[in-house]
Amino acid sequence: MSQPARSKSARISAGLRLPFGCVSGTILGCLLSCTLGSRASTPDKTSRTHAVATAHPSKMAASHGADPHGPELSVASLGGGLQDAQQNTLFGPFSKQSGVRVQLQAWDGKLATLQSRAQTRTDKNNADWDLVLMEEAPLQVACREGLLLSRPLTIDPASTTLDSPGRACGVSAWRMNLVLAWDKSRVDTVPTWTDFWDVARRPGKRGLRRDPRGTLEIALMADGVAPDDVYRTLATADGMDRAFRKLDQLKPYIVWWNTPAEAVQIIESGAVLMTSAPDGEVATADQAGHRSFGTQAAQSLGMNVSWAVPRATSPEHWILAKQLLSFLADPIRQSTFLASYPILLATRSGGSEKPSRDATEPATPPPGDAGHAPGGDNHQHATLMMDDGFWVDHLVSLQRRFDGWIGMK
Repeated sequence: MSQPARSKSARISAGLRLPFGCVSGTILGCLLSCTLGSRASTPDKTSRTHAVATAHPSKMAASHGADPHGPELSVASLGGGLQDAQQNTLFGPFSKQSGVRVQLQAWDGKLATLQSRAQTRTDKNNADWDLVLMEEAPLQVACREGLLLSRPLTIDPASTTLDSPGRACGVSAWRMNLVLAWDKSRVDTVPTWTDFWDVARRPGKRGLRRDPRGTLEIALMADGVAPDDVYRTLATADGMDRAFRKLDQLKPYIVWWNTPAEAVQIIESGAVLMTSAPDGEVATADQAGHRSFGTQAAQSLGMNVSWAVPRATSPEHWILAKQLLSFLADPIRQSTFLASYPILLATRSGGSEKPSRDATEPATPPPGDAGHAPGGDNHQHATLMMDDGFWVDHLVSLQRRFDGWIGMK
């Protein structure tokens, strides 16, 4: 089957990293208006049962207001308050407007989970996720391994030939920050990552993400490495060893979390005194009134997150996924979403703000600076952006070493 000629806008955008939404730019909006139209003309009529990720039980939510026998999309997000806000302000209204049901599932965002699902899927024409939200580095590795659809907004869904893997698989969504959070009823001053390691002075368990990304950077900063020097240090064998030696000091006190929701649950339950956690989840829990949490933006880590389409998604579902992405990009919808998950208003990024590792401006202000609160004037300035290039190169090897280190007695 021959492919129809692509539009000029599609040719221009082919292979590019596209910013998500009209709030941060107009490329996606223009591209979608050219390639999608307002509705898909031949939606998939199939209703499917979606498997839960084996590593973690998933929270599933079906959108209300859509035809129960109509087309359906399965969307994997990151759970917690983020996912609740997405369901209420984005996916639910999308279903009412389009008639397309959205089955929303929570997952841990890890490369290993995506790899496992690809290996265990038996029906290549019935992929159980149509759109996934994940961080930039694992997304790029998954793209390189052929697990995701390249150029998902420009590929011709009517074609029987898939685009080659390893090129521009993601559509940028926003940025989230990994911050130090603590229970203010138990800690009455603003701690730093150095204090996080001081279990003699501040007894209690500590929460860290069961992932080398972010955790190794935090260990180095706790060991006195300046934020601007973190990746230069981590890029050396001695620097990697230094990060693991620092983690050795805290290992008996660590409670590991895998998802943003788990990070908040362990501090809400009192299982930990302090934890690393996504700032949006902490702010959502704080607003809900369950507990009073503090957050320290100094030496926080900024992480870009993006939408991606699994390579095995059917052509019919590509069309529906594009329709959903067009809906998500609408500025009014974005504003509604940000109002229900307000921490993103201060930290949202189109993915183009990542500073150079050699930037002369300090990555963080002094600990305890007035901008330590999420959404404060210095919140953006206080964040060290995660080096996605470093993690694309080292994620597989460091994940293997990190998992082995956790398993050591």
